[in-house]
Amino acid sequence: MEKFTKFSEWEQAKYKAVQEEEKPTESEANATLLAEIADLTAKRKHYVKYKEDFKAQILDIDIKLLKLEVEKNNLKEKRRQLEGAEKIADEKRKEGKSNG
Repeated sequence: MEKFTKFSEWEQAKYKAVQEEEKPTESEANATLLAEIADLTAKRKHYVKYKEDFKAQILDIDIKLLKLEVEKNNLKEKRRQLEGAEKIADEKRKEGKSNG
């Protein structure tokens, strides 16, 4: 006889698969942003070396903005995970209830 799986276990496995599919796109966006940050940091060091303060400050602001964008992407991913966990928790709570 075949082994049957509970619906909640199947749903968790399905959710994990969907979640794994979404990760590369988010990681790619962050990787691109981190590469841009590295490039701007190198340019900023060049400007600081040659006493071009205003250009260095402008690049410093650009670097901070990119870092905030990376943090924003990380927070969006965390929010998606929490929403998924909330749905799973709600489904688990419904299974044990009766109509009595």
